[in-house]
Amino acid sequence: MSDVPFDPSTAADLGGQQQPSEEEIRAYLSQLREAPVDQVLAEVSNALLNAAQVKVGRRDGRLLIDATAAVTDAVRGHAAEELTSQLDQALTQLRMAQVEGEQQVAQAAAGGQAEPGDLTTDPSAEDGTSGQATTDADAGAGEQPRQDPPQQPPPGGGAASRLWVPGR
Repeated sequence: MSDVPFDPSTAADLGGQQQPSEEEIRAYLSQLREAPVDQVLAEVSNALLNAAQVKVGRRDGRLLIDATAAVTDAVRGHAAEELTSQLDQALTQLRMAQVEGEQQVAQAAAGGQAEPGDLTTDPSAEDGTSGQATTDADAGAGEQPRQDPPQQPPPGGGAASRLWVPGR
């Protein structure tokens, strides 16, 4: 397989380069079909991890980290132990960086600096409301506004209150 995967849907956007012929596409697909699954998984995971690293601290960074973790969990036992071990190590480092980054992004947001292009909803909010209460205008006729329960830190506070739980 080549170092740069070919995407036929973006071939026209390659700065005037000619689209590959049908024969070239078939050759690429043949290479992809014959590639070891560990190699394909490593490339996909690497792309997700690189994107997550760039977006550390943002909601979409957390989503990319969670997606990589889901892929890792799905292939555990089917892919080489070395690959899943490396992915686990990278995920651990990124999760720690994400927690620190989220604190920095929150401080910047409190100072009026928004993160353009980030997800508009918090993936950790179970109902997709991003932890905000609905207003009377948002509530249906005769219904009481719904308020999310306050988040209580665990007894003792400290680092455990900032612990990342995947998917949250």
